[in-house]
Amino acid sequence: MATIKEIAKMAGVSTATVSYVINNTKKLSDETVKKVNEAIKALNYTPNIVATNLRTGKTYTIGVIVEDIRCFPVPDIVNGIGSELEREKYQMVVHDLHLYEKIWPDYTKILDYTDRIKKGVQLLRKSMVSGIIYVCMHDRVINDLVEPMDIPLVYAYSSCTNARDYITYDDLNSAKMMAEYLISLGHAKIGVIGGYRDAYPTQMRLEGIRQAMKENGLSLPDEYIRYGDWEYNSGYENAICLLNLKEPPTAIFALNDIMAAGCYRAATEFGIKIPDDLSIAGFDNRDISRYLYPSLTTMNLPLRDIGKQAFNMLLESINGDSKNPQQIVLPCQVIKRDSTSKVRQ
Repeated sequence: MATIKEIAKMAGVSTATVSYVINNTKKLSDETVKKVNEAIKALNYTPNIVATNLRTGKTYTIGVIVEDIRCFPVPDIVNGIGSELEREKYQMVVHDLHLYEKIWPDYTKILDYTDRIKKGVQLLRKSMVSGIIYVCMHDRVINDLVEPMDIPLVYAYSSCTNARDYITYDDLNSAKMMAEYLISLGHAKIGVIGGYRDAYPTQMRLEGIRQAMKENGLSLPDEYIRYGDWEYNSGYENAICLLNLKEPPTAIFALNDIMAAGCYRAATEFGIKIPDDLSIAGFDNRDISRYLYPSLTTMNLPLRDIGKQAFNMLLESINGDSKNPQQIVLPCQVIKRDSTSKVRQ
C-alpha cells in the first residue's frame, strides 16, 4: 500500500501538505491540490479511516433511521442527505425499521415499537456514527421518539413541540396557497377530499384552506368536505359524493395525488371534462401527477431539501457550531398544470 511519503515525493510537496489535502484541513492552491490528488490516484492510495477517526475525534459517519424506505417521501429525503455527504467526506449507515404495515394509518401504534427503534439506534452506535437523522414516513408531531443521547439527533419530515432539532415542510400554508390559486381562477365552490380525519396533514391542510376561504370572503361548507384514506378508491368515492350534490363544487382539492387520480375516474363517469367543467388539484407532486391526462396541478414538497438541510443541521451539531435547537419549516411550491382553469361563467 502506498504511503503519504510516497505521495509527497511524486507530487513534489511535503508530507504535511498531503495530509492537509487528504483531511481538507487547510486552504491550498488549486494546483497543489490537483498534484496531490493525481498522485493519490496514480498510487491507488486509500486513507486509513480508523487512524483518521482517532486523530480527529470524528468518525465521518452518520446514521439514518427510516421508518420505512418504501414510503414515497423517504427515498428523496435520503437522496438529499446523500447529496451532501460527499462534499463533507462523510458516509452514512441506513437502518430501515420496516414499520409501514405495522403502524399505518394509526401512527400512535409506533409507541408499541420503541424497542425496535432503540435497537436501531444501538446498531448505529456500534457503527460509531457521529450523529443520527430520524426520517419519518408521514408528517406528524413526534416528541422524544428517540431517547436523548450523547450524540446529535435531527428529526426529518416531522416536527416536535419540545426542544429538539427538526426539519419539515409547511402543511398549513401550502394548502392555503393552493386554495388561493383556485380562488384566483374564480372558484368559490371548492370541494376538499382529505385523508383520515384525525391525521395531522389533513387537519393542517384543512385549516390552511379555511383560512384562504375566509380571507377571500368565502366559506367552506361541511358538505364540501370529505374524508378518505389517502388511497385511489377513496378519492373516487368521495368525488362521486361531491359531484352528486345539488350544487356541486367547480373545483376539487384532493389532499394527495393518489386521491386526485380517483377524482379523474369519477369525473369521467359523470361525463365531466377536466378542467373545462371541473378543476382538480392534488398534493405531493408524485410521479402520477405528471402522467395523468390532463396533467395534475399539485403541490411540490421540498423532500430533497429536507434531506440536505437535515444533514447540514446535524453537521453543525457534530462540529459544535449549533447551541440552540434548530426547528425549520420549509415552504412548498404550487405546480400549475393542465387540470385547473378559470371557472366557467
